[in-house]
Amino acid sequence: MTIAPEDSEAGQPVAVRKLIGPGLLVAAAGIGAGDIVSATMAGAAHGLALLWVVAIAAFLKAVINEGIARWQLATDTTAIEGWTQHLPWWVRAYFGIYLVIWTISVSAALTSACGLGIANLTGGAISRPWGAVIHSLIGGGLVLVGGFSGFEKVMKVLIVTMFFSIVACAVLTFHAPAAALRGLLVPAIPAHGGSSVLSVLGGVGGSIAMLAYNYWLREERMAGPQWVRYVRVDVAIAYVFTAVFGMSIMIVATQAFHVEGIAITNAQAVTKMAETLRARIGPFGFYAYSVGFWATVFASLLGIWQSIPYLFADYYGLMRKYSRAEREALTAITSRPYRAALAFITLVPIAFAFLDQPLFVIRTFTIIGSLFIPFVAATLLYLNNMRIPAASGVAKNSLFVNAVLILALIVFALVGAAEVGILRN
Repeated sequence: MTIAPEDSEAGQPVAVRKLIGPGLLVAAAGIGAGDIVSATMAGAAHGLALLWVVAIAAFLKAVINEGIARWQLATDTTAIEGWTQHLPWWVRAYFGIYLVIWTISVSAALTSACGLGIANLTGGAISRPWGAVIHSLIGGGLVLVGGFSGFEKVMKVLIVTMFFSIVACAVLTFHAPAAALRGLLVPAIPAHGGSSVLSVLGGVGGSIAMLAYNYWLREERMAGPQWVRYVRVDVAIAYVFTAVFGMSIMIVATQAFHVEGIAITNAQAVTKMAETLRARIGPFGFYAYSVGFWATVFASLLGIWQSIPYLFADYYGLMRKYSRAEREALTAITSRPYRAALAFITLVPIAFAFLDQPLFVIRTFTIIGSLFIPFVAATLLYLNNMRIPAASGVAKNSLFVNAVLILALIVFALVGAAEVGILRN
């Protein structure tokens, strides 16, 4: 089954095996503790009534990610290059400041989540703080030593593990198909459910990690308009994966907590879920969920550790006004800017590892991440309508895509405002 042009390396048609492309790497990097906590809390409070919110969140972010990729295929430039070349200087300044703040928050959140996961999985034999430190150092080492090909291989194992572990838990606890269909197909907001809707919208599907798609396309040597169809299939698979994963978490939380009338807090979202599954379906439930949670957050950590240094190196080259060839050299794993950024993202979270409130750190990261989506949606409305060359062979935004981007801008601006208000309270 051929779905795209010939492979740039082997000269062979791109087959079904290439469906496992950079899109799933972006999905795995974007799915993290924030997704799990928000979906768990929503399922525990409202059952299956908010499954439609997971689907909407995944759809909106799929459209945004497709726009990021389409810009690159049309212009052979990344989103950051597009902002630098076509938007005012303050946009570059905003992004640079935001990137530093986001990197600190995401690295602290992901290492804390990995520490929480390994502590739960080992029964405390490895403590949460030391688990956080160990995972950060291992992640940095794997990226540095393994290169992109080694990173891809490890990620594929983690992706399969996280998906089938969590989906297995959902299948074993699923008992209400009619309610699930209603929750998926009939949008409704339960009483006192507004904050849960906003939390799920903001938590599902990642944020700044979507920019990694530009660099992973380059690693796969995918360039030019002939790749548009493949990219759309790749992005669709990635966000179907994201939606199914988020819905599975919500289904498990519904059966574990909502049906039983058990109230939980954010801090209990991981440990109590695993223990409840042990009580309902035996040791398999505990270990399947615990392994799935750990694989999810470690895959996210690896994806961020590998991709965010690209952004720092590219941004550095653009600010220094380097040529295109010089900037591409900077984004190589062997370059000093890339390695400096990798060291930064690896070592900074160690200072946060011994905080007593890991879930607060995760929550803060989710809030900061949600503020980025309106910015990207707004810039894509301009770049992909006004700056895609007619001779590129790549279509500008359709009316439908523009409508979805405007909807995403409004929805995620509301999510960000609401989340900031929650943090202040």
